[in-house]
Formats: sequence, C-alpha cells, structure tokens
Amino acid sequence: MTTTTASHTSTVAAMYEAFGRGDLAGILSHLSQDVTWDVTEEPWTPRAAGVPWLTPRRGHDQVAAFFEIVGAWKYERFELLDMLTSDTQVAAEIRLTADLPNGNRIDEVVIHMWTFGPDGNVIALRRMLDTAANIAAAG
Repeated sequence: MTTTTASHTSTVAAMYEAFGRGDLAGILSHLSQDVTWDVTEEPWTPRAAGVPWLTPRRGHDQVAAFFEIVGAWKYERFELLDMLTSDTQVAAEIRLTADLPNGNRIDEVVIHMWTFGPDGNVIALRRMLDTAANIAAAG
C-alpha cells in the first residue's frame, strides 16, 4: 500500500471512530470546506422520495445537518467490514442496524465511496445503499 492510500485509509477509519464518539468536529476536520455529500447528476429515487438523510449536501454546514439527523438514531450496529483503496478513493463496506426516531428500523450493508483531493481532505462522499429500505424507513 502506498503512503497516500494508507493515509486515506487511516483518515476514513478516523472519521468512523469520530462518528462513534459523536465527534462532529473530528469528522469535519477531514472534509474540504466545499465537500459534496451524495451530490450526483443522475436522479436518485430516495432523493425524489424526500429521504432526509439522503438529501444532497455541500459544505460543512449542510454535512453537519446530515449528522444531526443520523445522530438521533439508536445504533445497534455500525461496523466497518472492509475497505478498498486507490490513490484518490476509499470504498468502505459498512454493516448498519439502527432504530430511527420515527419508530422504523434500518438494517443493511452500505458502501461509502470517499474521494480525496490533492491536499488529503475528502472532497466527496457517495453512498450506495438499499434505496427501497431507506425510503421505507423514512416512512
């Protein structure tokens, strides 16, 4: 593994550890100021269905709003299963089980695709997940 890929892997692991502690500042410190979060050009069913945690976001303030939503969930499991890495990206496989404030539950495997800029900060996150399950959970 090159120094860059090792650094990116360590950064992603540190962000998940910060999430586990509820340390938003620890997460944001690894994100570029203009980070994009689930911003894509193609139509995405959960976005059209109004799933609040799958709204496209830009920048620290909007990403902080995302963490306010998912921070209210009661996690039974949030486990990093594996990571695949390149010079510019890390794909993380996550096992997630959580009860939502609305009484619904999410239980799925998610892929987080982290893209890094030349300065080593995350410039984009894209998640691949069970869209039907997320729409149902949003209720």
